[in-house]
Amino acid sequence: MPSAELGGKNPHATLHVSMGLPDGDPNAHPGMPYRMLDAYGRDLSPKSHRVAILESDRLRAIFLLDLGGRLWSLVHKPTGRELLYVNPVFQPANFAIRNAWISGGVEWNAGIFGHSAFTCSPVFAARTFTKQGDGFRIWEYERKRGVVWQVDFHAPDGCDYLLWSPRIVNPHDQAIPMYWWTCIAVSEEPDGRVLAPTDFALEPDHNRGGERTRKSLVEQPDLSFPQKRDLPHDTYFEIPDGERPWVAHVSGDGNGVVHVSSDILFGRKQWVWGMEPGGRRWQHWLCPEDLPYIEIQGGLTRMQHQYAPMPARTTWTWLEAFGPLTSIDNRDWTPAVAAVKQVLGRDWPEPEFARWEREMADIVRTPHGEMLSLGSGWGAVETMRRRHCGESALSDEAISFAEESIGVDERVWADLLRTKKFTQSDSAPTPGGYVGPEWRPILEEASEDCGAQLHLGVIAYQEGDLDQARRAWDASLPNGWAHRNLAALDRQQGHLEQACEQILLAQTLLPSEPHIADEACRLLLEAAAFDKLATLIDGMTPAIRRLPRARLACAQLDLHAGRLDRVAAYFRAPFDIVDLREAETTAYDLWRELCRLDPEQGDPASPPTEWDFRMRR
Repeated sequence: MPSAELGGKNPHATLHVSMGLPDGDPNAHPGMPYRMLDAYGRDLSPKSHRVAILESDRLRAIFLLDLGGRLWSLVHKPTGRELLYVNPVFQPANFAIRNAWISGGVEWNAGIFGHSAFTCSPVFAARTFTKQGDGFRIWEYERKRGVVWQVDFHAPDGCDYLLWSPRIVNPHDQAIPMYWWTCIAVSEEPDGRVLAPTDFALEPDHNRGGERTRKSLVEQPDLSFPQKRDLPHDTYFEIPDGERPWVAHVSGDGNGVVHVSSDILFGRKQWVWGMEPGGRRWQHWLCPEDLPYIEIQGGLTRMQHQYAPMPARTTWTWLEAFGPLTSIDNRDWTPAVAAVKQVLGRDWPEPEFARWEREMADIVRTPHGEMLSLGSGWGAVETMRRRHCGESALSDEAISFAEESIGVDERVWADLLRTKKFTQSDSAPTPGGYVGPEWRPILEEASEDCGAQLHLGVIAYQEGDLDQARRAWDASLPNGWAHRNLAALDRQQGHLEQACEQILLAQTLLPSEPHIADEACRLLLEAAAFDKLATLIDGMTPAIRRLPRARLACAQLDLHAGRLDRVAAYFRAPFDIVDLREAETTAYDLWRELCRLDPEQGDPASPPTEWDFRMRR
């Protein structure tokens, strides 16, 4: 399909403090130790994608093996209906834990808040063979929580529902915060409505700092009609205790889909982009063919900014089912909800659902069959580390982490376990893959090496020991990567002038590294160091100066210097901030200031259509 290039991994440690973290999150750096995927573009060309197909007499499911095992398409064969929103292109955008994310299909978000760290990465996949028929399994090692997650899929003959059973294994001797949300994209259709077994919903007011309000779905029916919403919004259905957790989307013609699960997955959510220009622009940014979608979701908690406490040495499994609805009149809330309940009572009576839940709980523990795909090598390296340290196994025989999955990023850490020598030196092109605090005792044996000091600093930073992080990075100097890390640390501690000095030293040592140029532009602007920014831009190579964030910095510098004609010309060019973050207002703020200084440029509240990504008023 038409696809953008994903590009390589960001070589820098993910040190920036993340905002909007879940309630009770003890760590402000959910991206670590993962490296960002932020080098993608927007030029589309035909590209093949590896898939696995699970098929029955009623369903045909297509999974993308290199993109998180995402369920990309689910066709109901008797009617020919596509039950999901299928994005016809591969176009990443900045929405996920590691930046790159794509819309469409069904994704599985495990461990840490946000769109999965694996959403644009390969996962392990294998066939499964059971008395219920052939199945399919995906799994990976989630490095932040140190847990294994897997999902088993079955499409039984004679059944209109695809079944999947997630499983999370906590091998630790202590409880951990756990996150899981299944996100299902469906086409946004005229007169479509989202239904759930409740009369009430919670909605954060994003214009007032996320304040939550409880609203009646009976008295305010427009809340559940996506095409009647103005702004992007998430709606959390307040399903009462004792009700089966489900969520459905039904079009005006009565056709739709329903997602039902075990009680443990009791959270249900609707996400809509809204009908105002900003939401429409985001839809086009994710799918240039302008095929709009919404999401219906299920999670372990009432709202997404929450974690569920997972006890020590615990395994969680549950069952989810997803299938078609027909002949549902969605116009009146109470009868429509009752009609979906009736369908579920017919198709999935609770005793039958409980029987399948028990059977799938057994299936997910059985060894897999033929391997179809390899994921990252971090699971194999963690298996080696746990064995080296005399710790319990990462998981059981249901999954495996083949050593052939170990790649360049992981190899240095596998070699460290074998040789007790850290072989990554300052002369390496990049620092390679980063690790978490569990590696500190092993790495300290090689701490005399500058490369080891760089990584020890990253580990100390994750542990919250910022003084030790600084000492380790200072010991690693002169080193462009360490100067960049020190700049991030100085910024976090409010030392903007020192941060600017450090990032400029990093840029001097790594003049062709685009991420350094990006961060230097942002940091100098934050510090209002316009003279230094002008000098930096003048010294950039032409290729670096053409980067989107460098072009934006030039426009911001022009604004400061009063060169308003140049700023206006910037907005006449095509929008090119490829990695624009969800809810980021950088370009919009520049437009507003331009219009304030020169009212003839336009309305400050209405930027040019191509530049309008507003998600709030």
